[in-house]
Amino acid sequence: MPQHPAAISSKQGFSASAPHPSRRMLLLWSGAALSLAGCAQVAYESPTANIASDFEAGAPARKDAATTRNWWLAFRDPTLNQLIDAGMTRNLDVRQAVEAINEARATSAGVIANDFPQISAQASAQRGDLQGAGVSETSSVAGNVSWVADVFGANSYARRSAAAQLDAAYATADVARLVMQSGIANAYVDLRFQQASIALTRKSLESRRSSLTLTKSQFDAGATDRLAVLQAEQLVAEGEAQLPGYETAFDQALARLATLTARTVADLRPILQRGAAQPRPRFSASVGIPADVIRARPDLRVAERTYAASVFAIGVAKAAFYPSISLSGNITPTTGSGGRDITTWAVGPAINLPIFTAGANIANLNRAESRAVQARLGWQSAVLNAIEEVESSLAAYRRDNRNVAAQQRLVDTSAEAVTLTRTNFSAGGTEFSNVLTAERSYLAAQQALAAALRQQAANFVSLSAASAGGTS
Repeated sequence: MPQHPAAISSKQGFSASAPHPSRRMLLLWSGAALSLAGCAQVAYESPTANIASDFEAGAPARKDAATTRNWWLAFRDPTLNQLIDAGMTRNLDVRQAVEAINEARATSAGVIANDFPQISAQASAQRGDLQGAGVSETSSVAGNVSWVADVFGANSYARRSAAAQLDAAYATADVARLVMQSGIANAYVDLRFQQASIALTRKSLESRRSSLTLTKSQFDAGATDRLAVLQAEQLVAEGEAQLPGYETAFDQALARLATLTARTVADLRPILQRGAAQPRPRFSASVGIPADVIRARPDLRVAERTYAASVFAIGVAKAAFYPSISLSGNITPTTGSGGRDITTWAVGPAINLPIFTAGANIANLNRAESRAVQARLGWQSAVLNAIEEVESSLAAYRRDNRNVAAQQRLVDTSAEAVTLTRTNFSAGGTEFSNVLTAERSYLAAQQALAAALRQQAANFVSLSAASAGGTS
């Protein structure tokens, strides 16, 4: 087998006026080409990952999980559903990824077209006195056809590589959709948290202003001192100072939702300005077995298809070392003004011998092999990252219920403490500083509960994204 032949072009053909060439040379080249055909073979097998049979975090996962892809329905929130539906049709990143599919599809169609004969035609007409012997007219129509024999599989490997790239484009669009969905869900969760914080702060301000009024009345009656009034005013000022931060964060979350859904803030504000409960997922933390999760994640499909495309590109690079055989022909009927018809034609094979491009072909092959190694390493890294993301999100989400329950108990006890201290202060049985402490603790407990609910929802979103929606 020749080692890296590289390129001279030798064309043999025949026409109506030329003698037929010897077929022995063509048969010799064909036999040599067929004997070399096996040298460019490239085999591809889908990579497999060595992963555990179950996820480490918490209890064993259900074997029938990883089947629910519309994971946001777990929140049972119609507004969130509408936002994600809008993102599916309007999000610019998703639309760009879908358009990339059209580009990949066109590339694949162009590669497939190389397997078929290329036919072209030309027509011309002339009228004039070209030799001073009178006006003459000439017209001709020419047809050309060419076809390259894919002896060493260059076109075949190019087709497979293009098909893998098309698969990767589809999976990339799925990645864009999943990123958009999780982005909208996170922004919506944050918006409702800020909204709840605003409502809690305003409600606390009402209570604090009532305490301030009561303290002023007792001060006027001589039942308390000026310090208690100042402390009550300080408590009101603290609440008023917290509001702008929550309102700013609400506007930022609203702007993020407008960007993700390709709408304006003015369109979304009337819809989202109305208060609603913080979203809470209604699914248990079960995502199925790791192998199913790996198969479902679109980013891992992108990595695997990219690896496949790079392997098939090695076959294209290997085929460049060997001769290429093409068959071309043309026929040109010409009609003159004297009624004379002249038809010329030619048909024959062309053999391209890569003799002087060995260095370039070797470099191309080395690049192709290196890209394949990089693609495989990229796939392996993506698998490890995927398992880490699922494990981390699963561990966090499975502990969220305990956190929410503990925060709820703290809110209940803090509310009771506020009631008792205010009653005692009204009866003159305690200092106002105790009321001050109870009010602060109560608001802090309510805000901590709201933060726990937000974290639970955010962890569910992260888990759903990490498992490609395979929560149940």
